[in-house]
Amino acid sequence: MRKFLFAPFLMVLLFAACTHEAYESGDSKYSYLRSDFVEATTNAAATFVMAETDDGEKIVLAPPLKTKWATSPDSIYRALLYYNRFSDRKEPISLVQIPVLKVQQTNDNATTIDPVGFTSAWLAKNKRYINLELALKTGEVKAERQPLQSLEAAVIAQKVMENGATKYEIQLLHKQKGVPEYYTTRTFVSIPTTLFHANDSIEVVVKTYNGTIKKGFRL
Repeated sequence: MRKFLFAPFLMVLLFAACTHEAYESGDSKYSYLRSDFVEATTNAAATFVMAETDDGEKIVLAPPLKTKWATSPDSIYRALLYYNRFSDRKEPISLVQIPVLKVQQTNDNATTIDPVGFTSAWLAKNKRYINLELALKTGEVKAERQPLQSLEAAVIAQKVMENGATKYEIQLLHKQKGVPEYYTTRTFVSIPTTLFHANDSIEVVVKTYNGTIKKGFRL
């Protein structure tokens, strides 16, 4: 089980990193800018040298990218890659870590759920992840230790269908943990689909400020 804690500064970073996703017309400095969700690979020095997009495209990161958040050598991280895509080459700019929520097999914590803002959900083209764009409310407090809200995921129901595939309900578990709700930050998370099989269906359940939202996907 992996739980991700979200500090205000991290969410502001995610928000700031995702504000220039669209192309600008002409030949401006943003004309070739692109962002893709990727699995990024580090070398023996914990520097990123390769990335594979959700569309299955492999991108050599030249020059390699070094980040403060990636500390493990020869490892794969989930990230959002920003790069300039020219006709003859790809120029990496930055990598922002995307939290991966491992799916619990138990729903012990599903009764304590705080709402989130929900923007969108989609299945990656390679079907390795379900990606969520959320709007988390946050703020700093005048205390020695800043509280951290958390996000997890859990299977709350499953049913074997007539075709032999399984339908799963996955609940997004969010705990505000006393973090003030002064402002909203844009946040991305990914749910891996490694637990499931081809033809399985997954319904993601999200408790929002406007009620419960369910989004379904077929692997």
